[in-house]
Amino acid sequence: MTAPRPAPAPRPDPAPATLPAAAPPSTPPPRLLDGPLRVLAAARWPERPDDALPPIAGFVESSFSPLVAETAERCLRRHYGPPPAAGAPRTALLLASPTGDTGTADALARATGTGRRVAPLLFFQSNPNAVLGHLAARWQLDGPVVALGPGFEDEAELHEQAKLLIEDGDADQVLAITAAQGPPDRATAVLLAP
Repeated sequence: MTAPRPAPAPRPDPAPATLPAAAPPSTPPPRLLDGPLRVLAAARWPERPDDALPPIAGFVESSFSPLVAETAERCLRRHYGPPPAAGAPRTALLLASPTGDTGTADALARATGTGRRVAPLLFFQSNPNAVLGHLAARWQLDGPVVALGPGFEDEAELHEQAKLLIEDGDADQVLAITAAQGPPDRATAVLLAP
């Protein structure tokens, strides 16, 4: 007969490995701007009596998105030349509209009022961030995209919102756009920096 083996002595748990402290996220510290923002470039719609809005693939039945895009493109071209905006610092896109996209809203109302099938593109473009995303991709801009409703289209208020984006460290410059459907359609765009 064999004698039973003694149970192994419990081993102490190894000390937990000490991990280095995680580095805080690399967000820039807020900065306070002590003066108004500089206007690097500006554009408006219309600039001439014969101005015509070029269509944008994927945006239908409303002039709102082409209005925003063309005005913004004119402003960006004046500062950077043709797209993309090579070497652009982090650029926020800020859109304010007192009316919103009334053309898309009307097209949706007509379709639902008559029982017709609603074109899927109308749902996509009913969010004003859709045209801002189009601009950001085309120009390779990597800042935040912000759309504001009525109450922010005043130039001083829009500049204040742009200044907050820069002070909070979200952007180094801001393309601020106002757009209102008419008749007549009208829009402005300014590229702002400290």
